[in-house]
Order: sequence, then C-alpha cells, then structure tokens
Amino acid sequence: MHLAVLNFTKTRSPITESIKPCSEYAVRLKSFWSYAFAIFGIDMCIRGHESRKKRIVFIVLAIIQLIIFFHYITGLIHNVALESTITKLSGYASIFACICVSIFNFWFMNRRRVAMTKLLDDSISYLSGHPECTKRVWQYSLIPSIGLFAITLAQASFASADVFTKDNAGIRTYNTLFSLADEYLYITRIVVGVEFIVSVLICVGFGNISVWFFNHMCHLVFYRFKHLNMKLEELLRSGKQLSSFHLAQYRAQHQLACQVTEELSCLWSPLIVIWMFGFILGFCFAMRALQTKLSIFLLLAFLADISRQLWLIVGLFKAASLVNVEAHKLAVKLVTFPISKSAFTDADKVICMEYYFNYLLLSERLVNTRIGINASGLFLLNGSSFLSMVGTVLTYVIVLYQSQ
Repeated sequence: MHLAVLNFTKTRSPITESIKPCSEYAVRLKSFWSYAFAIFGIDMCIRGHESRKKRIVFIVLAIIQLIIFFHYITGLIHNVALESTITKLSGYASIFACICVSIFNFWFMNRRRVAMTKLLDDSISYLSGHPECTKRVWQYSLIPSIGLFAITLAQASFASADVFTKDNAGIRTYNTLFSLADEYLYITRIVVGVEFIVSVLICVGFGNISVWFFNHMCHLVFYRFKHLNMKLEELLRSGKQLSSFHLAQYRAQHQLACQVTEELSCLWSPLIVIWMFGFILGFCFAMRALQTKLSIFLLLAFLADISRQLWLIVGLFKAASLVNVEAHKLAVKLVTFPISKSAFTDADKVICMEYYFNYLLLSERLVNTRIGINASGLFLLNGSSFLSMVGTVLTYVIVLYQSQ
C-alpha cells in the first residue's frame, strides 16, 4: 500500500512542479539571466530555434574574440623573439589565458544553452512555492553581478588609461605588427585602447556572467536539498516514529535532487575544469606581473583583475560546497535516530521489513555516497578541494616570485 502511494507520488511530482505558478522573484530570475546572456547573443530559451538578431550578435562577438586571440598570439611570439623575460611576458600571458578561456566558454555555453535553460526553468519552478528562497537567490544573482560588472568596468578603464598616458617608447611595446613614426603612434594608442576595452568587456564580462550563472544554479539545488531536509527535521523534532512511507518518500525525493545535481555536474563539468585552469594560470601570471615597474593605471588594472578572479573562484567553490554539505546534512541524525521496537506488531512484519529496507538504503546513500558537484569526475567541489587548490596556488606564487 505504501509503495503504491509512493509510486503515485513519484508519478505526479513532475506534473505538480510544472504547473506551480511562478512567484514574482521566480519570473525576475528567468528574465535576468535571459537578458544577461542576450547581450552576448546567446538565446537562453528551450524552443528549437533562436533569434536571428541574437545569432548575428553571437557571430560578431565570436569573430572579435578570435581577432583579439590572434593579436595576442602575435604579441607573445614577438616578445619571445626579443628574448623577453618571463616577468615581461606575464602581462601578455595573463590576458591571453583569459581570452583562451573566454573563447571556449563562449562556444560551450552556446552549445548547451537549451539544456541549461531547461534545467534553470525546472529548478526555479520547483522553488516557486517558496518565495522567500527565490527572493534570496534573486538578490544573490543580482547584487554580485553588479559588483563584478563594476570591477570589470574599472579594469577596462584603467587599462585604456594606461595606454593613452604612455610615452612613445612605452606605446611601441604594444605595436607588434608594424612600426610607425612617432607622429602616427596615435593610431596604435587608439587601436590598443579600444582593444583593451572590448576584450575586457566581452571576454572578462562574459566569463563573470557564466561563472555566476553556475553559482546561481548551485544555490537552486542547495535550496532543493534544504527544504527536503527541513521536512525530515520537523518529523525528527516532533518525537514521532518515522513511518516507512516517510522514509520512502524522502529517499525518492532525495534521489530526484541527486539526479538534478548530477545533471548540473554533467552540463558544466568540462567548463569547470577550464575555469579552474584559467583562473589559476591568470592569477599566477597577474601576480608575477606585479613584480615589474608598472604605471599606476596598469597596477590598478592588474589588482582589479586579481580581485575579480579571487571573487569568482571563491564564489564558485562556496556555492558548490553548499550543495555537498546540505545533501549530507542529516546523515548523522538519521543514523543515530532511535528505532522503537514497539512501533510494529507481529502482524506488521511486511511493513517492518519495508521500513528497515528503506532506512538502510537511505542511510547508505547519505553516509557512503559522495553527493555534490564534480569537475569531470576528477574531484568534488567542496572545502577540502578548495584548500588543496589554495595550497597549490600559493606554492606556485612563491616559486614565481623567487624565479628571475
């Protein structure tokens, strides 16, 4: 009987979630990410076709990124040919790493936009009945996005200001394709200044939006586990004996939440690895560039870039760690929860067996299963992996600062 009720509940749950009316903040969330990606020509929709206008914008931005990519390759080759030191190359390498990550990120997000949008809509619809949660996620999505955009805008402004305040000898270091007389160096200033602004706003700006969109999805999954745990905690605090139906229902809903977590990992796993590699490489080269004699504007630009990358990588690990912690939160409580022998009579042997079966399966899942966001199966994004990464980065920073 309990299994029949459970099967009926599992059958109805997707339909029930899909017809929940969206709250005000749920609608705002969907609109926010739709507009944010539309700026870069990516149509976040689940329909089969996309806007022609957005497609043109996407192609134009992709071409611009490729042009900037080849320009910085030329700059790197030119500096290597002049036997520049690693310290002198660090500025180029930091920006070049950012552009490489941006190109892959741009292509990847466009390729999987439909699946990502469907997961976003399903996750928001699940929380539509909890307006307080959607409001918090909305604030978490909006406020940091504005802060990251401000840092990116400051970085672009400082970089372009550095170009226009350099002397002729300094501006010639940016001209790697052809030589110009001093009276025509203003052309180089304009081209390089505009390129800095465009590359930062497009490459860096899109990277900010992509990473924070992933963090937003992690928070949606976190609140899914949180509300599921709150229901079970209420039963545990009430002092009532958990029924077989409660255990089976919780296990089924926990399984659905785990499937959403696994889908989130699968959709973003290759990109997470690229983000990690790009952030670590860009951060190390940016720190090394601070060893050189930089102008005040270029120094501020590098400091803004370092703070932005730190913000993104800490936010990424924090959001993913929340999912990992919340998914296992009730493991200790459930395992140590006392089971009353008098709760079942001899006539309830079938129900008793069903109860212990569900209890053991649920305990096994919570205790021995690693639930969370993984990076292509290489490691789980949690507090331990974050500390390991911090140790690795600090080691490389020390080595870079000691090398000449």
